[in-house]
Amino acid sequence: MKVLNIGLILICLMVFGCKTQKIAPKPEPVKSETVTKPAISTNTVTSKEERVTAANGEAKDLGSKRFYIILGTFGVYENALKFKKQLMAEDFFPGILVNDNGMYRVSVNSYDDETVARNRVGEIRMKFPKYNDLWLLIKKQ
Repeated sequence: MKVLNIGLILICLMVFGCKTQKIAPKPEPVKSETVTKPAISTNTVTSKEERVTAANGEAKDLGSKRFYIILGTFGVYENALKFKKQLMAEDFFPGILVNDNGMYRVSVNSYDDETVARNRVGEIRMKFPKYNDLWLLIKKQ
């Protein structure tokens, strides 16, 4: 008898204890707005004029041009060297310059023509967006 009573109570609990769940209506899809990413500016080039020479261990003719595209600046030569190796793995041909304040500039291209140098800055920005902060060093005469 006890077993029958417990069974009856369990059946009642199952039948009356479980309420049916209301299913929420499917939400309306959110209308997406087209967000356009600002284009990488290829015509605005930050530039700075300073005296530079080729760092020790670099090709002596590295400092012979007037315009240099700089991708990195370091206070420690070893860090500049590591960055140079990273750029070489990305098919750049970098060189390290040092300025009068002892800062090491990692250059990936050098030119005598400013227009050609500025155009190359735009090309690098388009192909390598992670180097969008590159700038143009103008060697003081």
